[in-house]
Amino acid sequence: MTGSFEAIVTGATGINGVAIINRLLEEPKCSKIHCVSRRLKEKFPSKVKHYSIDLINSSPEQVAETLQKEGVTNITYAFHAAYKEESDEGQMCKTNGAMVRNFVAGLEKSNSKTLKRVVLTTGLKYYGLQFGEVRLPMEESDGRVPESFAGSPNFYYVQEDILKELSDNKPWDYVIAMPNDICGASQGSYMNHAFTIALYALVCKELNEPFYFPGNETFYKGFDDISYSRLIADFQVWAAQKPEASNERFNIVNGDVHSWSRTWPKIAEYFGVIVPENQFDNWSSLSNKMTLPTPPPIKLHQEEMGIKNVSNSEIVNQISLPKWVQQDKVKKAWKQIAEREHLDPNLLDNGTWAFCDFLLGRTYNVISSMTKARELGYHGYYDTFQGFKETFDTLKHGKVIPS
Repeated sequence: MTGSFEAIVTGATGINGVAIINRLLEEPKCSKIHCVSRRLKEKFPSKVKHYSIDLINSSPEQVAETLQKEGVTNITYAFHAAYKEESDEGQMCKTNGAMVRNFVAGLEKSNSKTLKRVVLTTGLKYYGLQFGEVRLPMEESDGRVPESFAGSPNFYYVQEDILKELSDNKPWDYVIAMPNDICGASQGSYMNHAFTIALYALVCKELNEPFYFPGNETFYKGFDDISYSRLIADFQVWAAQKPEASNERFNIVNGDVHSWSRTWPKIAEYFGVIVPENQFDNWSSLSNKMTLPTPPPIKLHQEEMGIKNVSNSEIVNQISLPKWVQQDKVKKAWKQIAEREHLDPNLLDNGTWAFCDFLLGRTYNVISSMTKARELGYHGYYDTFQGFKETFDTLKHGKVIPS
């Protein structure tokens, strides 16, 4: 096949990795797909070859040896979507930085004659969203949030620096894709808020209780960016083959104008639950409010923007999901659902309740610019609710939630 290529994907069990593999299966020029993870949960066609490699503890030499032994020596494009959650950001830097270095350096040793580009998945934490309000829209030209300002390192910076170091004066280059809150599904991977929202809705229905938005009215009526896994993968396969994308970072979000005040009622209709009137009058012992300890990153731009007196951002939840899920009635309701529908009775434990609390409890808008990718010719787009719907449908099809 003229112009054909082989690709390799790490993080083959995760939401991003699975989406990239599925997108590559649709790519006519991709002749073979190799994927790396410690184990494989999905069933893929024979075109996909899996290799069990521990990227944290395997040296570049060991990675190269394994790939050479398996005949993986003709890779053109590599997609690094492997990720491991750790207890603190310092450990995140160490672990996820090691995976990038071990994989890319090993790949280069075993595929030095063919490797053209490495595509890395990071995220909009690059802009410091975890610390509070940021300058909007977020643009790729915005500088990093200094560790001296944030009081914390950022593992995305570490990964980017490693790619810069390894690719310096080499025939291959890299592209970094930065999605926001990812919506998608893969077998046994629950690290996304769509799954958690589904559990919340299902229990509300079982209890015949209203489907309150767990966050606050400000964010509910404001704006948020979501990244659907299929769109992220589509962009990455496009960017891998786009020469002008060399050594650049790109925001990748759905591209619609998303407000939870539009999406939440649609999710409620999907699950057959009701958004109550005056829903933000529900403050109770389940409510939670916290002020983030770090000054918001927008403070770094206040002089240029001509603003002052920027205060720390707040996370406000009228229903704190970690508190909600610990209620006896919630546990009992899920047990009833699981027994009736033959589902995992312990699935509530897999919900990202604290993570969801933060995402939905923000009191500041999240909007990122897609101009850089658009100007380069990428015009992919996805309706945010449609992404949620397809994710919920996938969870039903996989018998994770009731069909």
